[in-house]
Amino acid sequence: MERNELIKTLMEKSKVSYEEAEDVLQKFDWNLIDSVIYLERKGKAENNETAAIVEVKEKNEERNYRKKSGGIREVMGRIFKFIGKIIDKGNQNHFEIRKEKDRPIKISLTISVLLLIIAFWPVAILLVIGLFLGYKYSIVGPNINVHEVNNILNKASESADNIKNDFKEGYKG
Repeated sequence: MERNELIKTLMEKSKVSYEEAEDVLQKFDWNLIDSVIYLERKGKAENNETAAIVEVKEKNEERNYRKKSGGIREVMGRIFKFIGKIIDKGNQNHFEIRKEKDRPIKISLTISVLLLIIAFWPVAILLVIGLFLGYKYSIVGPNINVHEVNNILNKASESADNIKNDFKEGYKG
């Protein structure tokens, strides 16, 4: 409610002048319920009409609560905030491709995941071919703990090397 509405409501319910209502509301930081209770104690308001003011106040609080909690905007805001955090974390961490002593190629995890989503089969085939050509893969970054994932990627590289060596021995023999 606006201040004028609060003053008029207090005037109607407690039978005080405009100036008195304004002074009491200012004294209680424009809280209508506290003002009515104060006036009741002073004997300027009757107790039976206070219930109507309390009901009005409760209805307004319920409306405000509904506006604040829930709503599609808040839900969408939370979803976008969550997605933003994931993208930020993905941009800070990298998928690293290296071959022996060469300088590694680092691709952000966000782009790596997008590539896998958009073109899964070509990317997967290129990764497997890379393993057989001697490339090693790892995930690095400050905000991620991926020791187990890197161990699995190292085992995949070792397996590819073993298969390649077995193929060379079988071809020689």
